[in-house]
Amino acid sequence: MKLFLAILVGLVAVAVAQTGKDDDLWKSYKSTFGKKTPAEKDLARKEMFIKRRKVIEKHNLENNEWKRGLNKFTDMIDYRTHKCLIPIKVDQGDCGSCWAYAANTPLEFNNCRKTGVRIWLSEQMLVDCDGYSKGCDGGDFTGAWQYVKEKGGAVKSANYPYVSGTSLTSDGPLPSSMKVLDPFFDYAYVHRSDSFDCLIDKNVDLIHKRHSFNLSSSGVYSDPACIVADENDVDHAVVIVGYGTTKATSTVPATPYWIVRNSWGIVWGIKGYFLIKRGVNMCNIESWAAYVKVV
Repeated sequence: MKLFLAILVGLVAVAVAQTGKDDDLWKSYKSTFGKKTPAEKDLARKEMFIKRRKVIEKHNLENNEWKRGLNKFTDMIDYRTHKCLIPIKVDQGDCGSCWAYAANTPLEFNNCRKTGVRIWLSEQMLVDCDGYSKGCDGGDFTGAWQYVKEKGGAVKSANYPYVSGTSLTSDGPLPSSMKVLDPFFDYAYVHRSDSFDCLIDKNVDLIHKRHSFNLSSSGVYSDPACIVADENDVDHAVVIVGYGTTKATSTVPATPYWIVRNSWGIVWGIKGYFLIKRGVNMCNIESWAAYVKVV
Protein backbone atom coordinates (compact mmCIF):
# COMPACT_ATOMS: atom_id res chain seq x y z
CA MET A 1 0.00 0.00 0.00
CA LYS A 2 2.84 2.38 0.83
CA LEU A 3 4.50 1.55 -2.46
CA PHE A 4 1.24 2.13 -4.37
CA LEU A 5 0.69 5.41 -2.56
CA ALA A 6 4.22 6.53 -3.32
CA ILE A 7 3.77 5.71 -7.00
CA LEU A 8 0.43 7.50 -7.09
CA VAL A 9 1.86 10.59 -5.42
CA GLY A 10 4.75 10.48 -7.87
CA LEU A 11 2.38 10.34 -10.85
CA VAL A 12 0.35 13.25 -9.52
CA ALA A 13 3.54 15.24 -9.01
CA VAL A 14 4.62 14.54 -12.60
CA ALA A 15 1.21 15.59 -13.91
CA VAL A 16 1.29 18.81 -11.90
CA ALA A 17 4.83 19.52 -13.05
CA GLN A 18 3.88 18.93 -16.69
CA THR A 19 0.86 21.26 -16.33
CA GLY A 20 3.11 23.96 -14.89
CA LYS A 21 5.59 23.46 -17.73
CA ASP A 22 2.80 23.74 -20.31
CA ASP A 23 1.56 26.95 -18.67
CA ASP A 24 5.06 28.45 -18.76
CA LEU A 25 5.59 27.46 -22.40
CA TRP A 26 2.22 28.91 -23.38
CA LYS A 27 2.97 32.20 -21.64
CA SER A 28 6.41 32.35 -23.27
CA TYR A 29 4.93 31.60 -26.69
CA LYS A 30 2.31 34.36 -26.36
CA SER A 31 4.97 36.82 -25.25
CA THR A 32 7.35 35.91 -28.09
CA PHE A 33 4.76 36.22 -30.85
CA GLY A 34 2.68 39.04 -29.38
CA LYS A 35 -0.44 36.93 -28.86
CA LYS A 36 -3.31 38.61 -26.99
CA THR A 37 -5.93 35.93 -26.47
CA PRO A 38 -9.28 36.79 -24.81
CA ALA A 39 -9.67 35.04 -21.45
CA GLU A 40 -12.67 33.00 -22.57
CA LYS A 41 -10.70 31.59 -25.54
CA ASP A 42 -7.31 31.18 -23.89
CA LEU A 43 -7.81 27.56 -22.80
CA ALA A 44 -8.81 26.35 -26.27
CA ARG A 45 -5.87 28.13 -27.90
CA LYS A 46 -3.50 26.82 -25.22
CA GLU A 47 -4.68 23.24 -25.80
CA MET A 48 -4.14 23.64 -29.55
CA PHE A 49 -0.65 25.03 -28.89
CA ILE A 50 0.25 22.09 -26.63
CA LYS A 51 -1.07 19.61 -29.19
CA ARG A 52 0.87 21.23 -32.03
CA ARG A 53 4.04 21.45 -29.91
CA LYS A 54 3.91 17.69 -29.27
CA VAL A 55 3.53 17.07 -33.00
CA ILE A 56 6.55 19.30 -33.66
CA GLU A 57 8.67 17.50 -31.06
CA LYS A 58 7.72 14.07 -32.41
CA HIS A 59 8.49 15.11 -35.97
CA ASN A 60 11.89 16.55 -35.02
CA LEU A 61 12.87 13.35 -33.20
CA GLU A 62 11.92 11.17 -36.17
CA ASN A 63 12.98 13.38 -39.11
CA ASN A 64 16.59 14.34 -39.79
CA GLU A 65 16.01 16.03 -43.16
CA TRP A 66 14.05 19.07 -42.00
CA LYS A 67 12.75 20.43 -38.74
CA ARG A 68 9.55 22.04 -37.54
CA GLY A 69 9.33 24.84 -35.01
CA LEU A 70 6.98 27.13 -33.15
CA ASN A 71 5.74 30.19 -35.01
CA LYS A 72 2.81 32.60 -35.00
CA PHE A 73 0.55 29.96 -36.56
CA THR A 74 1.13 27.20 -33.98
CA ASP A 75 -2.08 27.91 -32.05
CA MET A 76 -4.18 28.29 -35.21
CA ILE A 77 -5.91 25.75 -37.46
CA ASP A 78 -5.74 25.76 -41.25
CA TYR A 79 -6.82 22.70 -43.22
CA ARG A 80 -6.25 24.19 -46.69
CA THR A 81 -3.13 22.08 -47.18
CA HIS A 82 -4.43 18.98 -45.38
CA LYS A 83 -3.98 15.84 -47.48
CA CYS A 84 -7.67 14.98 -47.16
CA LEU A 85 -9.02 18.33 -48.40
CA ILE A 86 -9.75 18.05 -52.11
CA PRO A 87 -8.32 20.94 -54.20
CA ILE A 88 -10.73 23.72 -55.13
CA LYS A 89 -13.10 22.35 -57.77
CA VAL A 90 -14.49 23.86 -60.95
CA ASP A 91 -16.58 27.04 -60.56
CA GLN A 92 -20.24 26.27 -59.86
CA GLY A 93 -21.07 28.69 -62.67
CA ASP A 94 -24.59 30.00 -63.20
CA CYS A 95 -26.13 27.01 -61.40
CA GLY A 96 -27.09 27.74 -57.79
CA SER A 97 -25.37 24.58 -56.57
CA CYS A 98 -23.22 25.97 -53.74
CA TRP A 99 -25.17 23.72 -51.36
CA ALA A 100 -24.00 20.60 -53.26
CA TYR A 101 -20.34 21.68 -53.11
CA ALA A 102 -20.70 22.48 -49.41
CA ALA A 103 -22.37 19.12 -48.74
CA ASN A 104 -19.66 17.06 -50.48
CA THR A 105 -16.56 18.71 -49.03
CA PRO A 106 -16.96 17.46 -45.41
CA LEU A 107 -18.06 14.02 -46.68
CA GLU A 108 -14.89 13.80 -48.79
CA PHE A 109 -12.67 15.17 -46.03
CA ASN A 110 -13.92 13.03 -43.17
CA ASN A 111 -14.17 9.87 -45.24
CA CYS A 112 -10.50 10.37 -46.16
CA ARG A 113 -9.55 10.93 -42.52
CA LYS A 114 -11.14 7.58 -41.71
CA THR A 115 -9.92 5.53 -44.70
CA GLY A 116 -6.79 7.40 -45.78
CA VAL A 117 -8.09 7.55 -49.37
CA ARG A 118 -9.17 10.77 -51.11
CA ILE A 119 -12.32 10.72 -53.22
CA TRP A 120 -13.95 13.35 -55.44
CA LEU A 121 -17.74 13.14 -55.00
CA SER A 122 -20.23 14.20 -57.65
CA GLU A 123 -22.01 17.53 -57.12
CA GLN A 124 -24.00 16.84 -60.28
CA MET A 125 -25.60 13.77 -58.72
CA LEU A 126 -26.98 15.98 -55.95
CA VAL A 127 -28.12 18.72 -58.34
CA ASP A 128 -29.97 16.22 -60.52
CA CYS A 129 -31.33 13.76 -57.98
CA ASP A 130 -31.61 15.20 -54.47
CA GLY A 131 -35.35 15.60 -53.91
CA TYR A 132 -34.80 17.62 -50.73
CA SER A 133 -33.33 20.47 -52.76
CA LYS A 134 -34.13 22.36 -55.96
CA GLY A 135 -31.14 21.70 -58.15
CA CYS A 136 -29.76 24.89 -59.70
CA ASP A 137 -32.41 26.92 -57.87
CA GLY A 138 -30.79 26.27 -54.49
CA GLY A 139 -30.78 23.64 -51.80
CA ASP A 140 -29.85 22.58 -48.28
CA PHE A 141 -26.65 20.70 -47.44
CA THR A 142 -28.36 18.81 -44.60
CA GLY A 143 -31.01 17.68 -47.09
CA ALA A 144 -28.20 16.52 -49.38
CA TRP A 145 -26.65 14.52 -46.54
CA GLN A 146 -30.01 12.93 -45.80
CA TYR A 147 -30.44 12.08 -49.48
CA VAL A 148 -27.02 10.38 -49.60
CA LYS A 149 -27.89 8.35 -46.49
CA GLU A 150 -31.21 7.25 -47.95
CA LYS A 151 -29.69 6.57 -51.37
CA GLY A 152 -27.10 4.28 -49.84
CA GLY A 153 -24.04 6.29 -50.83
CA ALA A 154 -22.61 8.62 -53.48
CA VAL A 155 -20.57 8.36 -56.68
CA LYS A 156 -17.34 9.85 -58.02
CA SER A 157 -17.46 13.08 -59.97
CA ALA A 158 -15.49 11.30 -62.72
CA ASN A 159 -18.47 8.99 -63.24
CA TYR A 160 -21.00 11.81 -62.97
CA PRO A 161 -19.23 15.06 -63.99
CA TYR A 162 -20.43 18.56 -63.24
CA VAL A 163 -22.14 20.51 -66.04
CA SER A 164 -23.38 23.64 -64.19
CA GLY A 165 -26.94 22.76 -65.02
CA THR A 166 -29.38 19.86 -64.87
CA SER A 167 -28.44 16.75 -66.83
CA LEU A 168 -31.10 14.24 -65.75
CA THR A 169 -34.82 14.40 -65.06
CA SER A 170 -35.25 11.26 -62.93
CA ASP A 171 -33.47 9.53 -60.08
CA GLY A 172 -32.69 5.88 -60.64
CA PRO A 173 -31.04 3.28 -58.40
CA LEU A 174 -27.38 3.78 -57.48
CA PRO A 175 -25.22 1.11 -59.18
CA SER A 176 -23.12 -0.68 -56.56
CA SER A 177 -20.14 -0.65 -58.92
CA MET A 178 -20.16 3.18 -58.93
CA LYS A 179 -20.69 3.72 -55.20
CA VAL A 180 -17.62 5.12 -53.45
CA LEU A 181 -19.10 6.44 -50.20
CA ASP A 182 -21.08 4.38 -47.72
CA PRO A 183 -24.03 6.09 -45.96
CA PHE A 184 -22.55 5.54 -42.50
CA PHE A 185 -22.25 9.06 -41.16
CA ASP A 186 -24.10 11.39 -38.81
CA TYR A 187 -24.71 15.12 -39.11
CA ALA A 188 -25.96 17.90 -36.87
CA TYR A 189 -25.95 21.65 -36.40
CA VAL A 190 -23.30 23.26 -34.18
CA HIS A 191 -24.13 25.81 -31.49
CA ARG A 192 -22.25 29.11 -31.75
CA SER A 193 -20.83 28.63 -28.23
CA ASP A 194 -19.10 25.33 -29.12
CA SER A 195 -15.32 25.13 -29.28
CA PHE A 196 -13.34 26.27 -32.31
CA ASP A 197 -12.16 22.72 -32.96
CA CYS A 198 -15.75 21.51 -33.20
CA LEU A 199 -16.75 24.43 -35.38
CA ILE A 200 -14.08 23.95 -38.01
CA ASP A 201 -13.34 20.24 -37.85
CA LYS A 202 -16.17 19.23 -40.18
CA ASN A 203 -18.05 22.43 -40.67
CA VAL A 204 -20.42 23.59 -43.39
CA ASP A 205 -22.13 26.93 -43.14
CA LEU A 206 -24.65 29.31 -44.68
CA ILE A 207 -23.95 33.00 -45.18
CA HIS A 208 -25.66 36.14 -46.36
CA LYS A 209 -23.95 37.49 -49.51
CA ARG A 210 -23.58 41.16 -50.30
CA HIS A 211 -22.14 42.75 -53.43
CA SER A 212 -19.01 43.66 -51.46
CA PHE A 213 -18.49 39.97 -50.64
CA ASN A 214 -18.69 38.97 -54.29
CA LEU A 215 -15.76 41.32 -55.00
CA SER A 216 -13.61 40.09 -52.10
CA SER A 217 -10.04 39.29 -53.15
CA SER A 218 -7.72 39.52 -50.13
CA GLY A 219 -7.53 40.42 -46.44
CA VAL A 220 -10.21 39.73 -43.83
CA TYR A 221 -13.70 40.47 -45.15
CA SER A 222 -15.69 42.71 -42.80
CA ASP A 223 -18.65 44.84 -43.91
CA PRO A 224 -20.93 46.35 -41.21
CA ALA A 225 -23.80 46.06 -43.70
CA CYS A 226 -23.33 42.28 -43.64
CA ILE A 227 -24.13 41.99 -39.93
CA VAL A 228 -27.83 41.27 -40.37
CA ALA A 229 -30.55 41.08 -37.73
CA ASP A 230 -32.40 38.12 -39.25
CA GLU A 231 -30.40 34.91 -38.80
CA ASN A 232 -32.54 33.30 -41.51
CA ASP A 233 -31.25 35.80 -44.06
CA VAL A 234 -28.78 33.46 -45.79
CA ASP A 235 -28.31 32.66 -49.47
CA HIS A 236 -24.94 30.95 -49.95
CA ALA A 237 -23.34 27.75 -48.61
CA VAL A 238 -19.61 27.58 -47.78
CA VAL A 239 -17.21 25.42 -45.73
CA ILE A 240 -15.09 26.65 -42.81
CA VAL A 241 -11.65 25.02 -42.93
CA GLY A 242 -9.77 26.92 -40.25
CA TYR A 243 -9.37 30.02 -38.15
CA GLY A 244 -6.71 32.45 -37.04
CA THR A 245 -5.97 36.00 -35.97
CA THR A 246 -4.06 38.70 -37.83
CA LYS A 247 -1.08 40.27 -36.12
CA ALA A 248 -1.75 43.66 -34.57
CA THR A 249 0.24 46.69 -35.72
CA SER A 250 0.70 50.13 -34.23
CA THR A 251 -2.32 51.37 -36.18
CA VAL A 252 -4.46 48.26 -36.79
CA PRO A 253 -5.70 45.90 -34.05
CA ALA A 254 -5.53 42.12 -34.39
CA THR A 255 -8.52 40.68 -36.24
CA PRO A 256 -9.84 37.15 -35.61
CA TYR A 257 -11.04 35.41 -38.75
CA TRP A 258 -12.50 32.23 -40.20
CA ILE A 259 -10.80 30.56 -43.19
CA VAL A 260 -13.57 29.64 -45.62
CA ARG A 261 -13.76 27.55 -48.79
CA ASN A 262 -16.00 28.82 -51.57
CA SER A 263 -17.35 27.18 -54.76
CA TRP A 264 -16.45 29.88 -57.32
CA GLY A 265 -13.26 28.34 -58.65
CA ILE A 266 -9.60 28.97 -57.93
CA VAL A 267 -9.46 32.41 -59.59
CA TRP A 268 -11.86 33.96 -57.05
CA GLY A 269 -10.75 35.35 -53.68
CA ILE A 270 -7.59 33.86 -52.19
CA LYS A 271 -7.22 30.97 -54.65
CA GLY A 272 -10.80 29.92 -54.01
CA TYR A 273 -10.86 30.71 -50.28
CA PHE A 274 -11.59 33.83 -48.25
CA LEU A 275 -11.08 35.14 -44.73
CA ILE A 276 -14.05 36.59 -42.85
CA LYS A 277 -14.14 38.31 -39.47
CA ARG A 278 -14.78 35.85 -36.66
CA GLY A 279 -16.83 36.26 -33.50
CA VAL A 280 -19.32 38.87 -34.74
CA ASN A 281 -21.51 36.58 -36.86
CA MET A 282 -20.45 38.40 -40.00
CA CYS A 283 -22.91 37.63 -42.80
CA ASN A 284 -24.62 35.13 -40.44
CA ILE A 285 -21.69 32.72 -40.81
CA GLU A 286 -21.99 31.60 -37.18
CA SER A 287 -25.77 31.04 -37.27
CA TRP A 288 -26.12 27.86 -39.32
CA ALA A 289 -22.96 25.82 -38.79
CA ALA A 290 -23.37 22.06 -39.27
CA TYR A 291 -20.98 19.12 -39.35
CA VAL A 292 -20.59 15.56 -40.61
CA LYS A 293 -19.09 12.66 -38.67
CA VAL A 294 -18.22 9.50 -40.58
CA VAL A 295 -18.80 6.46 -38.36
